[in-house]
Amino acid sequence: MELTLVKMLSEDCEPDVWTMNSTLRAFGNSGQIDTMEKCYEKFQSAGIQPSISTFNILLDSYGKAGHFEKMSAVMEYMQKYHYSWTIVTYNIVIDAFGRAGDLKQMEYLFRLMRSERIKPSCVTLCSLVRAYGHAGKPEKLGSVLRFIDNSDIMLDTVFFNCLVDAYGRLKCFAEMKGVLEVMQQRGCKPDKVTYRTMVRAYSINGMKNHAKEFQDLVEKMDETCSAMKRPDF
Repeated sequence: MELTLVKMLSEDCEPDVWTMNSTLRAFGNSGQIDTMEKCYEKFQSAGIQPSISTFNILLDSYGKAGHFEKMSAVMEYMQKYHYSWTIVTYNIVIDAFGRAGDLKQMEYLFRLMRSERIKPSCVTLCSLVRAYGHAGKPEKLGSVLRFIDNSDIMLDTVFFNCLVDAYGRLKCFAEMKGVLEVMQQRGCKPDKVTYRTMVRAYSINGMKNHAKEFQDLVEKMDETCSAMKRPDF
């Protein structure tokens, strides 16, 4: 792809910002950060101006690669030149710092997001819950749930699966099982990921009977899916 780009620029072809973003995303997603940066420099030399999507791609790539200094530099550049952050921007940086265990920076960005009147999404909340679960902070999960109670955010099964996983990691088994009741109240159906996450948590902690209860539910769901796929003749 890099050779194709060089040829395109040398033959007076006119790549645009879409071409640039697609190229940066491809190299960034594959962890080829040096190549991504070289391509970005070539596009800039060709006079192509970055968009908010360009910076989101750079932030996401640096975050996944653990290059937090470069990530912070992009954030500072965006603020200096007045690029308005979108919900995608906030979700990327909140998730990156959460996965890195930098709860202070993650929480600062969450507060900044709210002060800018950008409504958090399920993606945002999943990042918070995941980070607190890995960091061993059950009291912080409570603060997320209180925030949800005072909001109109539509929750989905993916969010509840993150919450189940966090409670399982924290060995809060009553709360973990209680998530199922909350899901029912919210009109969200547990899926196989929900039950398998509970099975894993119980199994790791030697709670074989509890693990079997939910393993049976997984197998029942598998049987139901197989019956639905079976041809009727």
